[in-house]
Amino acid sequence: MKVNLKEIISKILRKQKEDKRIKFFTAISTMLAVIITIIFIVYFKCHQSNMASTKLALVYTSFAQGNQKQGIELLDEMISKYPKMPAAYQARLLKADISTQLGVYEEALNLLNDTVKDGKPEKIKPLAQVRIIYVFDTKRDYFNAINASKDFVNKYSDHFLIKDIYLNLAEYYLLSGSKDEALKTFNEILVNFPATPEAEKAQKRINEIK
Repeated sequence: MKVNLKEIISKILRKQKEDKRIKFFTAISTMLAVIITIIFIVYFKCHQSNMASTKLALVYTSFAQGNQKQGIELLDEMISKYPKMPAAYQARLLKADISTQLGVYEEALNLLNDTVKDGKPEKIKPLAQVRIIYVFDTKRDYFNAINASKDFVNKYSDHFLIKDIYLNLAEYYLLSGSKDEALKTFNEILVNFPATPEAEKAQKRINEIK
């Protein structure tokens, strides 16, 4: 039997071309599926974000109209349905403020600690940390107020509230009986924030203590 080498080579080349086309179209299909999935995820997140923002607007409207019960229910719904959305972290701050006013301190701290840990956007985290300090201040738990204030100083040294945090930290030291630490903190204000109203307050307090 005569072997037609030319015909065999031709068949092999045709087969290779067909395989390449199959692989090419498979790759295209896979790529399209990935793109569609990404678009769906982005759309879903945008939709969720818009829904959460709308709910937050309703919360403010409810409180403005004096309907605190409905406002709290909407806050709870937001936190439950959209836990990772930026608007839901704002809802946590609002709910924590209400819980603090009502004396439900553990609930407030849980909400605030969640926000400090995972809050979005990043700028909401220091606002949650300030509220943690306030909760301990309200409880007159000055030991934990000191620790929460030191956490703020370590994490957010460039924040616009940093000078106020320093002043309050010094006062917490005084209230807890740590006069030396209070003086040290007031002096840090003089060094770190010279020629500011906070430095003037710190110097006045140093003069009063001595």
